[in-house]
Amino acid sequence: MSATVLCIQEDLAVCEVYANALRAEGYEAIPAGDGGQALEILRRHQPDFVVLDVSLPRQGGLEILAALRRMPANRSLPVLMLCKNEITPELEGQAKRLGAIGLVSAPIDASALLRRVAQFVKPTRSGSPMHAVPPEQGSLKETSFPELMHRLHRSAFDGVLLLEHGRKKKAIELREGWPVCVKSNLISECLGAYLVRNGRCSQSQLDESVERMRAGEGMQGEILVAMDVLDEDAVMAAVEAHALAKLFEIFGWLDGRFQIRAGARIQRGTSIGIGGHPIDLIVEGVRRRTPLRWVDRFIECHSTHFLIPVPELESGLQTVELDAPEIEWIGRLDGTLALQDVAAAPESIRRLVFALIHVELLRVMGATGNPEAARAVARSAARRLGEPRHGHGDEEALRTELARLANRMQGEDHYAVLEVSAMASDEEIGEAYARMAAKAHPDLFHGASSSVRQLAVQVFGRIREAFDGIATQQARDAYAKELSQGRRVAPVEDEGRRALQAETEFQRGEQLVLERNYESALACFGRAMENFPAEGEYRAHYGWCLYLCHPDNAVMLGEALEHCREGLKLAKDREKPYLLLGRLYKAMGKPGAAKKMFTRAVQIKPQCVEAMRELRIMDMRRGKEKGVLKRLFRR
Repeated sequence: MSATVLCIQEDLAVCEVYANALRAEGYEAIPAGDGGQALEILRRHQPDFVVLDVSLPRQGGLEILAALRRMPANRSLPVLMLCKNEITPELEGQAKRLGAIGLVSAPIDASALLRRVAQFVKPTRSGSPMHAVPPEQGSLKETSFPELMHRLHRSAFDGVLLLEHGRKKKAIELREGWPVCVKSNLISECLGAYLVRNGRCSQSQLDESVERMRAGEGMQGEILVAMDVLDEDAVMAAVEAHALAKLFEIFGWLDGRFQIRAGARIQRGTSIGIGGHPIDLIVEGVRRRTPLRWVDRFIECHSTHFLIPVPELESGLQTVELDAPEIEWIGRLDGTLALQDVAAAPESIRRLVFALIHVELLRVMGATGNPEAARAVARSAARRLGEPRHGHGDEEALRTELARLANRMQGEDHYAVLEVSAMASDEEIGEAYARMAAKAHPDLFHGASSSVRQLAVQVFGRIREAFDGIATQQARDAYAKELSQGRRVAPVEDEGRRALQAETEFQRGEQLVLERNYESALACFGRAMENFPAEGEYRAHYGWCLYLCHPDNAVMLGEALEHCREGLKLAKDREKPYLLLGRLYKAMGKPGAAKKMFTRAVQIKPQCVEAMRELRIMDMRRGKEKGVLKRLFRR
């Protein structure tokens, strides 16, 4: 497997030059255009070398390097810093204190860059191919679609995946490794054809909608609503199901070609929304469309290997729907089950095993694992899977619990972080880790604000550090020695402290708004902004609350509008800034602008009930047809 180099550069053109030079030499290269994207990649993927630009948007290179060093797995990771401005002694000293292997002038010659990288890592290394970023193009015979999707998720890929299978061509847009949009070249996969196949409308109704669409009356979904064939909720559900059907069909492709285009976007595709977790989508795609003979061939090829559940099994399965027999089967895993024993299991179990291996929640090993640790992981996961599941409405509860965990962990040792005693066994510690990880895994907060995602990374990193420190008796003995020698618990890093303070103030402000205590809420949102100024959601809430405090003051209204607009610029992929800006436009008597904002909020998050309610109220008041989701209905 090729060694991986992460290139973090503000100038993406320069970044691509470096990446191409590295790939030509045999390295895998991952481009990143800013610190936020780079930290997301580092959270899911372990590179061998980092090339880091000192000047980055939002967060500087030194700040990113400090955050990187706080990750236990990256404390000794070689990092070469590039500076296009003057290299001062102060800057050089800061880079050295943070463990950079060097600070050189940019742009650096490609041959010089290759020499610096080769001093620390060679083009190839051993390891699981699942961790590597896929090549820019390749064959689905060599890299299956489930594996391809997982590797793009792990590397936080941002761009478009192009796929071709005979005459079929599809494109999937991903943001930070999450699929958000899909497009097909087949007429048979357009929305209208999907509705007829699934009995949502008749062929005659579809034909009429096509004629009216050609006459310029609007988009197909809008016309079907106007014809009273479907209501808005039914069309929204159909659009989401239609996108998933186009995606899942690819899991049946046994061959074909793929290309990866970093930074690209899809025009006129069908939105998948932000709720589709990649692990959930991969598991469901394997269940629905992957040929069973492919699954059985994989099991046969690895028949003498054993299935080992990973510690993240519980948190990884949080969004996956499993039935009782599947949950019971997971609970019996103990690290001694061979794949040859799975061959006789029901089809649903064989498909589940195939999927969980490809999303790395089950490892395939040549030897049995630690039965005590494996049982702890599997039993904890089975217990959690049997409990009522979190829905979209529980997002605020998850954020509140995350802030509580962050506050509780400050200054605590490993045992206190995991809430276990110093006499706990491997199994008890494994169960505690799985339980804590299921509350704070960063994937749970993918659709949240940047400050919440940052806080989740900090909290989960601390949980993982605690687990690594006391997971085995040998590790506990070493940790006891450190404590006896006076080792102090590391203080909370400033970045994590500010993220926690910001989120705590924000949550307090939201509650005060519900209580109509707008002045106090405004103060809370203001403090949240001070602690985390790059978070657009905080700024948008501040602007809306400023209007609520002074609804009749034209000057304050203008200031509120500026805050909401700035918040939207900072958080373009979040629905809340659009929702709040839409409400502000509505209050200003600008229904057209408000409608655009509410529609965009629903496009980003189809489950945004508040935006849907605003749109419905606007249509009722204006007495117009129900076609409020015009831009959603695209092939």
